[in-house]
Amino acid sequence: MAPTQLDGRRTGRPSTKQIKRMPKKHKNLYHTYEKKLHIINWRKEHSMESAIDTFFPGVAGAKRTTVWKQILRWESQRGHITMACSKARTRDMRTLRKQGVSTTLTRVAEENIAQWVSELRGDGIPVSKALLACKAMDVALEQGLAANQFKASPSWMKGFMKRWGLAIRAKTRSGQANLADGEKALAEFKTSIRKVIKDNRIVEVFNADQTGINYEYLPKQTMDNKGAKTVWIKASGHDKDRVTAMLLADSKGTKYPPFLVLKSKASTIKEVVQENLTQRHGFGRQVWKEIEDLEANFPLQIYGNPSAWWNAGISLRFLDFHFGHRRGQAVDPVLLLWDDFSAHFTDEVVQRAKDLQVHLYRVPPTFTWICQPADVAWMKPIKASMRRKWVDYLRRSIELNGRGGGKAFRLKCPERWDIVEWISDVWDELPTTTIVKGFEKCQIIDPGTALVDHTQQDPEDSSGDDVLQDLCDTGVFEALDPEDDVSLTLAECID
Repeated sequence: MAPTQLDGRRTGRPSTKQIKRMPKKHKNLYHTYEKKLHIINWRKEHSMESAIDTFFPGVAGAKRTTVWKQILRWESQRGHITMACSKARTRDMRTLRKQGVSTTLTRVAEENIAQWVSELRGDGIPVSKALLACKAMDVALEQGLAANQFKASPSWMKGFMKRWGLAIRAKTRSGQANLADGEKALAEFKTSIRKVIKDNRIVEVFNADQTGINYEYLPKQTMDNKGAKTVWIKASGHDKDRVTAMLLADSKGTKYPPFLVLKSKASTIKEVVQENLTQRHGFGRQVWKEIEDLEANFPLQIYGNPSAWWNAGISLRFLDFHFGHRRGQAVDPVLLLWDDFSAHFTDEVVQRAKDLQVHLYRVPPTFTWICQPADVAWMKPIKASMRRKWVDYLRRSIELNGRGGGKAFRLKCPERWDIVEWISDVWDELPTTTIVKGFEKCQIIDPGTALVDHTQQDPEDSSGDDVLQDLCDTGVFEALDPEDDVSLTLAECID
């Protein structure tokens, strides 16, 4: 037998049986939308023969006729193929079904479910996946489908939400009233409060609002390994502890010292309890020493009780502290916008406000989210800043633990001094413009009419003082005498 002749152009093992490779028949050849578009564009620019020879080399006879018809069929689907190629997600697919194809429920049935979801959300009713599954099963039973034919599976719910433009969303606010009710209440509130300001010749509008400040701001989510069955987050055990903070500001943007209510243990001796309330803001002798240091270092007032809740007694102290200088003086009345909370409007509190010439005005119940400046503009940046403070505290705690020789990390609750310092810093850093914006959004004052207190602004914001002085020197504007009576400015602005 003659030896096998090696072909210098070939690589790999030589053929010993002199069998040639079978030509391609293109029987199991699949084409993506991107390649289909390329083929029909080639045919359009050149010719059908060129397209077949280029992309299907070697086909002949009946197979060539089949390829010819296949390219013509793709040409008739040019619009669908072009649409599929326009998206990176679908251009590499071989087939693309329309939404709703091969679904168990009919399109009419799904449309009824989508309409049901829309109606519930229009009324503010939460719709979870479990509730959606129950509704879908009811509709399936009405159509005569058995339990083994339709199960409202997670994959069906995912496809349903995609088909009808739905998604699982986190709530941004909760309550009985919807946005339309809120806008109606805001319009009534605007008319009412402006009438009170005008009729009583109010010269200043204040807003006070209390909010809870947590000792810890543990996140609800954390990074962990995929597939972990238990996700554990360390806590100091004080995640439910909180401070009540009463914040006060006026329509000029002036911020006043906050009132804080901390949790303090009540004495079992009645005489000591009364002594603590009258002399030490509700704290015992030992704790009062620290409270005195805090009040000396930070511009705020601190009170204590077993629940850390605001009460009528603290409301009286609050009015005396901020408005006590008005007692017995010939001053124009001011308006204090306050939550409709029982401790704010007891007979004794209302009488004390009247003695101080402070007109108390209730925020419409259930509509504080749209009618109270503090809730509209102040609280969100304050809470965000408090979370940043806590994250910085956590980061420092982790760094200190890393220097301790590999000891197990133990999360400690922030000290009382830390919390008070954070609240003071956050309130001091809140911009004056944010305070004023709250009054403007609640339509208590018109935009641009607030007489901003420039003593509250940053020192760097005095770049326009020289320009203002030049205008006064030219006589374009007249500087007001500090002794001039400008008490009717607010009433005139809203007249």
